[in-house]
Amino acid sequence: MSKRDLVEESLHYLMINVLVDKLEKDGFTVRADHVGGLRDRPESIEGYVPDIEAKRGAEVQLIEVETESTLDSEEACEQLAKLTSASRGKVYLAVPHDCLDRARGVRDDLKAGIVILPCYPFARYVGMPK
Repeated sequence: MSKRDLVEESLHYLMINVLVDKLEKDGFTVRADHVGGLRDRPESIEGYVPDIEAKRGAEVQLIEVETESTLDSEEACEQLAKLTSASRGKVYLAVPHDCLDRARGVRDDLKAGIVILPCYPFARYVGMPK
């Protein structure tokens, strides 16, 4: 997978934390990777661990957070494909707002039912699914 620089890695963590806060406020039970051991880590699915697993009743959401340098990497695409094919819930791809067009391209290339979440992490806002 492409390596994120320090700024992008910080953005990745910030986006995960913004999403976790929003999901918990919306009544979801959340497991999240990359949050410093504060929560349980999601279980591996087909060899990949999603960044976030959120459950509310029977509803399950798997969320993978990508940044500019990793969005269309081979590993990210393979992970999204595996999560989509193996999941009983919805699979979301959360990206910074300036990566929306590329995220749509990834979704179209994979021909997968991935929901794209635009993130505005510095405003602590997650937009409507695209």
